[in-house]
Amino acid sequence: MKESILDVHSGKCLAKSNLFRMLTLLLFALFTTTAFAQQKNIRGTVIDASGEPLIGVNVSVKGTTIGIITDMDGKYQLEVPANATLLFSYIGYQTQEIAVGNQSSINVTLKEDTQKLEEVVVVGYGVQKKVTVTGSVASVSGEELKASPTTNLSNGMVGRMPGVIGFQTADEPGGGGTTIRIRGTNSLGSNDPLVVIDGVPDRDGGMNRLNPTEIESISVLKDAAAAIYGARAANGVVLITTKRGKEGKPVVSFNASAGFSKPTRLPEMTNSYEYATMLNEVLPGSFSDEQIEGFRTHADPWKYPDTDWFGEIVKPASPLYRADIGVSGGTDKIKYYVNFGANGEDGLYKNSANRYDQYSLRANLDIKTSQYVDFQVGTTARLEDTKYPAKGAGDIFGSARRTRPDQPAWWPTGEPGPAIERGDNPAVTSTDLAGFDHYKNQYIQNNFSINVKVPWIEGLTLRGNASYDIHFMNRRKMQKPVYLYSWDGVNESSEGLSASKQWIDAPTLERKHTEQLGWMLNGLIDYNRTFGQHTVGVTFGMEGQKKQYEETLAYRQGFISDSKPELNLGGEEGQMANGYSWKETRLNYFGRVSYNYLERYLFEFVWRVDGSYRFPKDERYGFFPGVSLAWRASEERWWKDNIRFIDYFKLRGSVSQTGNDALVDSDGNYDHSIQYLTTYAFNNAGTTFGGIENKRLYPSRTPNPNITWEVGTTYNVGLDLKFLQNRLSWETDIFYHKRTNMLISRNASLSEITGITLPRENLGEMKNRGFESLVSWQDKIGQVEYGVALNMTYARNQITFWDEVQNVPEYQFSTGRPVGSRNLLYYVSDGIFRNQAEVDEARAKGLLYSDNTVPGDIRFKDMNGDGKIDGLDRVRPEKNQEPRFVAGLTLTAKWKGWDVMLLFQGATGAQVYIETWSGLVGNYLKSDYEKRWTPENPNSEGPRAWDRENQYWINNDNTYFLRNADYLRLKNAELGYTFRFEGLKKVGFSNLRLYANGSNLFTIDGVKDADPEQRDGSIGGYPLRKIINFGVQATF
Repeated sequence: MKESILDVHSGKCLAKSNLFRMLTLLLFALFTTTAFAQQKNIRGTVIDASGEPLIGVNVSVKGTTIGIITDMDGKYQLEVPANATLLFSYIGYQTQEIAVGNQSSINVTLKEDTQKLEEVVVVGYGVQKKVTVTGSVASVSGEELKASPTTNLSNGMVGRMPGVIGFQTADEPGGGGTTIRIRGTNSLGSNDPLVVIDGVPDRDGGMNRLNPTEIESISVLKDAAAAIYGARAANGVVLITTKRGKEGKPVVSFNASAGFSKPTRLPEMTNSYEYATMLNEVLPGSFSDEQIEGFRTHADPWKYPDTDWFGEIVKPASPLYRADIGVSGGTDKIKYYVNFGANGEDGLYKNSANRYDQYSLRANLDIKTSQYVDFQVGTTARLEDTKYPAKGAGDIFGSARRTRPDQPAWWPTGEPGPAIERGDNPAVTSTDLAGFDHYKNQYIQNNFSINVKVPWIEGLTLRGNASYDIHFMNRRKMQKPVYLYSWDGVNESSEGLSASKQWIDAPTLERKHTEQLGWMLNGLIDYNRTFGQHTVGVTFGMEGQKKQYEETLAYRQGFISDSKPELNLGGEEGQMANGYSWKETRLNYFGRVSYNYLERYLFEFVWRVDGSYRFPKDERYGFFPGVSLAWRASEERWWKDNIRFIDYFKLRGSVSQTGNDALVDSDGNYDHSIQYLTTYAFNNAGTTFGGIENKRLYPSRTPNPNITWEVGTTYNVGLDLKFLQNRLSWETDIFYHKRTNMLISRNASLSEITGITLPRENLGEMKNRGFESLVSWQDKIGQVEYGVALNMTYARNQITFWDEVQNVPEYQFSTGRPVGSRNLLYYVSDGIFRNQAEVDEARAKGLLYSDNTVPGDIRFKDMNGDGKIDGLDRVRPEKNQEPRFVAGLTLTAKWKGWDVMLLFQGATGAQVYIETWSGLVGNYLKSDYEKRWTPENPNSEGPRAWDRENQYWINNDNTYFLRNADYLRLKNAELGYTFRFEGLKKVGFSNLRLYANGSNLFTIDGVKDADPEQRDGSIGGYPLRKIINFGVQATF
């Protein structure tokens, strides 16, 4: 039977369908086979040079995200493409690349990174391998400091190193820096560390204005390591090393950034309604009901102003910038590094000439004339141009805090407001309308060094170093009268205003010029040689240093015009000229002897004989030794065989004596006077003969022929450990410092009414002890490199002897308590008198400080139990403004082109006293308004409103006004991205990075009304600043 057309068509379709299925299955099988053929299973073991398995090694396929880490036995197993290249990377070891090829098992032996093994740190008069250092030395690199967008180098150090305690009390452009203490306070006198820049101690200008771009590293010597600096090392030593050229083709580097700053915190004050309400509570009738209602509604700005004085004075954001361009490179004969830098920032004031600009040039040159002789030349030039208002920052911000909100800064028509206090209006006197205060500091600093290897004695080197520095400072300060406007109270327009000259009557001009010269010259003999398994080092040196300073001051008033600030245009009446000078000379001998056996057992002895001009001939020289020992137990064979989980273990110990000859006056400024000689001065009012006044010369201070060195003795024990194939490291030290023969003035044993001015004497003793620690973790997961570092320092000091009044209760003695508490005595607050019944009950018991006590006043505690409240109930606190514990946590990460860094910094153990002068003379803090006592709110936390110092609990310091100054802040953060595409190289770039960074970004604390690092009890200081910055880095 013949098939139908439909049947034939159906059969063909079925055949095609079966054929398609067969082809699909065939292709699937082919691709699957190919795919399996392209994947390989690779396994293996990763060990170190000694055959020990390495745990956590990153094993990854180059150019992909495929990866794994080795297990506890150093083993790994990974599916990889057949043509893959494996990367083996591990912190502290060299990265290896291995092509898979036809291998199925790949075992790897990683080699330690010799650069890490040979890591060196800068120490006194040399460098040492980090593994052989026997003392306590902390360091930070210049690259880390660059991430902090600040013009003060010391600000960038805080939170980055153990043993370094810092708190920033002011941040005015060109002014405030950070107070640095090495392991806390160690003296009743000077506590500043010695700063050594490129081998030169105590260079004029210090370290605050150094350009962080030019810094190679900063090392801090804290125990016997500092003793080689002897006389000036008792408070620790900060060694700063600037960058030098490296062999290779010229590399041009460029870095530019711009951003803005704003206050971290300004106190919140009451508005005019809140202020009027509080003042009426303490001085009834000060404001009428109509006035208070007007302040509440702010309906009429002429009659009822509501001025935010901080808002009138401080602008929302202040611009800043920094730019650097440098070139470095060289050959094996000549290496060079040159950098030009410029940075500037505006102050916080509105309409002000407050500004700081700095321009610097640094050039370092290394020349090798032969295999035996090389020398280095370095020069630095820096100009610091600082412009301030004619009125100081303390006066401006103090006035802003204190000025009443019911007074206008500016009238609605734009004219300046009225004179507020003593002819002042801070919104006007903070501007250049009131004049200017202009400083120019110019520094030129030069270094020269030569090194000669003696060819016929192996290991013997002769070194010489010289420096010559000069610093000029010129100040021009002009104060001008300002015109302030008062209102007639009727015409709400400019016609109702009348101007008057305020603040000062006529322009005044002050000119000041200072010049400081300094030179240093030293010569050293070094002998370093290894004899088999023994290494010996000997250094002997001699150093001389001299400084001289001259100051000239001139002043005139009575200028007809302020348009040309020149002295010769002023009047002769009231003119003044002054000046003084000083010189200081030092001569020192120093040395170091070191020995190690296989870098396992280490010994070092350092010493210095110091001569100081400050002391009489018989007391002029002091001997300051230091001894340190270390044992690298992890190098012992029995350790390697039995204690494998600790990769590195070093035990350190040291004892040393260092000195201090710095004198400070009652204001904390350095005193260059000679204490062993009688000081003479002219009396203020002379004797008149023939119409001419003749001033009389008289002895102004009694000499001290026995004055000598202040001595610090330090004991230190430390441990350095590394775990988990060097990924986890821990360095910790315990220290004890005893200071004797402190150079201070008598405090109590001689009454001031005698009229005798005494010299400094060696009559104080104290101790300081604590611990410091650094824990860090460095690792890599896939393509992400990350690090965590936590450093911490605890230091607690105590006066053990000094001159103080003896006939007081034990709890009022400063002996036995911290140094910072010696000038503090507080009544102890015991809450608030809630009502009249509580006042009457206390009166009946005799426990009122004042007969005028009313509800809302602060209650004082009877500390000695004698049934009355008087001066003997004051106590000396254990805490003061200096923190006992500080810590810094640094988090870093890198992924592909991205990098991020976060620095958290905090402190505990400090407290600040905040009490404002308020009432008729000034505004109140908003926090005092919110928590104050009133009859309607008798259970409040705070006292009633007050006026000036008319309440006993305002004019007597008491613990109510103490605030816990513990804080945690994001001190520094940086986010960057580095571009890595071939097109950059074609246009000449070898590196291009964009970044954003910031400082003081947020803070957690309990002070609230001020920044927790500030120490101004009346909140009148220049505020600390938050900085946000954006920049670009490029190398060519």
